[in-house]
Amino acid sequence: MSKEKLDLASVKVKLFASSRELVGENEVQINFADKTTVGNLRKKIVEMYPALSKITFVIAVNHKVADDSTVINHSDEVAILPPVSGG
Repeated sequence: MSKEKLDLASVKVKLFASSRELVGENEVQINFADKTTVGNLRKKIVEMYPALSKITFVIAVNHKVADDSTVINHSDEVAILPPVSGG
């Protein structure tokens, strides 16, 4: 019987402001079977932490706001940021 080893892609996601309050952590680890996109990460993190569906947030990859098609590599810095308001 042969066993296949799955290459899990693990991504650390930093949480700020209201996202940190809703999750109760400064940082969470999200695992995927392979590389993923920001859109897939968004879906998975809301499934894991349903309270995040209450807020609008953007995902930044390596200090830049990313769209849902952006590919995330395991070495990337990923953060959930609430929308910024100001005046």
